[in-house]
Amino acid sequence: MTERSISGVRVFVAPAAELELAIRDIVLDAIRQKPDAVLMFPTGSTPEGVYAALVSQFRRRRPGAPNPSWSQARCLNMDEYWRMPSWDRQSYAWFMKSHLYGWVDVSTANIYYPDAMAPTAEEACQAYEAQIEALGGIDHCLLGIGVNGHIAFNEPGYPRTRTHLVELTESTIEANQRFFEPPEAMPTQALTAGLDTLLASRRITLLATGAAKAEAVRDALTADPGNDCPASFLQGLADRCTFYLDEEAASLLPGEAP
Repeated sequence: MTERSISGVRVFVAPAAELELAIRDIVLDAIRQKPDAVLMFPTGSTPEGVYAALVSQFRRRRPGAPNPSWSQARCLNMDEYWRMPSWDRQSYAWFMKSHLYGWVDVSTANIYYPDAMAPTAEEACQAYEAQIEALGGIDHCLLGIGVNGHIAFNEPGYPRTRTHLVELTESTIEANQRFFEPPEAMPTQALTAGLDTLLASRRITLLATGAAKAEAVRDALTADPGNDCPASFLQGLADRCTFYLDEEAASLLPGEAP
């Protein structure tokens, strides 16, 4: 794994499998240091390897081994499709249960996600923000990045805000339709933790892999921070934000290749 600094942000470049193990250890260290850590997780194909590594490590635990228990950890879902019930197999609540929560000893009482079935989106957003505040804020946030530079579902052009309802862009819909049958069944709105919600996290780790993410990664680290590339606001958090990239995702970054 190689390291460099771009716009003051630490950037690590390595094969995807190595990145996934490194981020696994970051999450586990957060729990070791604070057993009731507040952890925010994304969905999608990018973090699946991280979740598989976390599950594998947990299943290999032995009495007296340093592997931490998740029993006190508080886990937050980053977003949810609007009007998608948590028991629907296409929901992000179900995704996280299937890939992580259902395989470790996290308490169901300590799992939180935006309420996509609330009477109104405004009520759902206010309730989620109140829940995050009651938990004491986010200790560690794992992020992916969209091909258009979005983080969570904060699409380009949206102002910085807290948890809110967003209209998904065509590029985001196209990227996610493969998970739906028929593809046209994919929702076009979602509740998402807002930029200000995410940026308030005490530590942020962004994972990106593949050539399709190269332009978004470049803009996130080199463009002037602004709403055209929501991830670019991470430049202002160089003291607590780290990028983990494979060589393809890092291929358009300035300077010598690692």
